[in-house]
Amino acid sequence: MQSATTAPTPGRALLLIDFQRDFIESSGRMPVARNQVASVLRAAAKAIADARRAGEFVLAIGNEFRPNDLFMNLLRRHASIAGSDGAKWTEKLPIDGAVYFPKWSGSAFVNPDLDKWLKEKSVTKLVLAGLQAKACVTATAKDALAKGYSVEVLADAIACVSDATRARALKRLQTKGITVLRDAG
Repeated sequence: MQSATTAPTPGRALLLIDFQRDFIESSGRMPVARNQVASVLRAAAKAIADARRAGEFVLAIGNEFRPNDLFMNLLRRHASIAGSDGAKWTEKLPIDGAVYFPKWSGSAFVNPDLDKWLKEKSVTKLVLAGLQAKACVTATAKDALAKGYSVEVLADAIACVSDATRARALKRLQTKGITVLRDAG
């Protein structure tokens, strides 16, 4: 939910993807590269502050993988299974008041309530920050583009398993027509 003092601006939403313990914590089951964590959390916190200051929507998207999806859970090292400690949002990135949508696959759009909510709020542009660049960020960005949304990815607020993997994923997103924004500072 947005603050009572700031009416959200229709048209734009920040999607925070998978800032969960299993991905951001060093003890997590599928952690991103340790050298990326501090800067990605800073960039995501700045993006949240900027979006709120502008009166834009802030949405948190979290993996809640189904416990009975045995094969995929094995491939994911049993990361972020619904109800597990690893599926909890990291305390390192407070999302007070953000609208939350669970997902059980790579793309946030696996949850039909997300697209419905965005359309009800007249959102046409999505700004993405999150984890993992090569998987959930890419899947969400591609699905958003296919659904007709304008998509921007905040490169400084994106993490992956390595710097090289993140760079390749961001480059591929650009070739798909997705705007990749980099902090000039």
